[in-house]
Amino acid sequence: RKGLLRYETFAVSSLRNPTLFTWGHTRRGAWGLPTDFPEGPDKDMADLVMEALRGEGVTFHLGTAVVDAAQANGLKTVTVEDREGRRADYTADTLLLAQGRTANTAGLGLERIGVTMTPNGIAVDHRLRTSCKHIFAAGDVTGAFQFTHAAGYEGGIVVANAVFRLPRKADYTLMPWCTYTDPELASIGMNEKRAASKGIEYSVWTEEFLANDRALAEGRSGGKIKMILDEKEKVIGVQIAGPRAGDLLGEWVAILGGGVRLSTVAGAVHPYPTLAEINKRVAGTFISTKIFSERLKKGLRFFFQLKGPLRNPCSRIDR
Repeated sequence: RKGLLRYETFAVSSLRNPTLFTWGHTRRGAWGLPTDFPEGPDKDMADLVMEALRGEGVTFHLGTAVVDAAQANGLKTVTVEDREGRRADYTADTLLLAQGRTANTAGLGLERIGVTMTPNGIAVDHRLRTSCKHIFAAGDVTGAFQFTHAAGYEGGIVVANAVFRLPRKADYTLMPWCTYTDPELASIGMNEKRAASKGIEYSVWTEEFLANDRALAEGRSGGKIKMILDEKEKVIGVQIAGPRAGDLLGEWVAILGGGVRLSTVAGAVHPYPTLAEINKRVAGTFISTKIFSERLKKGLRFFFQLKGPLRNPCSRIDR
């Protein structure tokens, strides 16, 4: 699946041995789960997925490089090397190699007409124009966000600029990510690392699927949602690790893109029992701190002191 291919180096699987996944060196460097990017989920969220997979018998070898592979008697063997130079062999029935995609531009003659290329693909500007301004490029061929939904978005940018002559720039600030493991891992906007690097004072709000009745009923209560707010209490990022995380993120795409207030999210009626209630719950957790703040409590105490002691409206009225 596309979200997963970007991060896996290889996996070997055997009915006789525990399943083994290895995240390590690729042509773009040494990666683990998608936490090394300025966007994407934080380490604590990726760790939830890793722990779930470990519980199913998956073994992780991070920061390793595949140095050799062989096949004999119907079995596959890979040789890996860690950072200290130690090597180990793993033999299994199946070998999955997933190192991402390379732009398929060979034979197009782009270099001959002056289109600038990079190691990742075709170089484009914010309007997705190449170095030849009348030629546009969109999708995986640019080497940016190699997601199908990103390609669709970029296609719209190209149509606006090339066909309708409407100047539009690609903005990836709210590009959603989803890694289709089980449980899924999805995110949009800033993570904690990115917010800290920009000097943003932020707060983190979380809710666990353990408190979601649908997740409990389906026996998939592992994971949580993380909401990041800036100093103005505006949502700048959301991450979800859990069942159907990619589907649940869709609501946050609209919330962040449309500037929807958290009070609106908390007040919206979500059907019960659904996993989407976790979105309402995390927004409600934040709103409740405003409703029951010390400032409001002091204001209510002052108000009722002015009104005098409350009387039972059903009591007999003295004449």
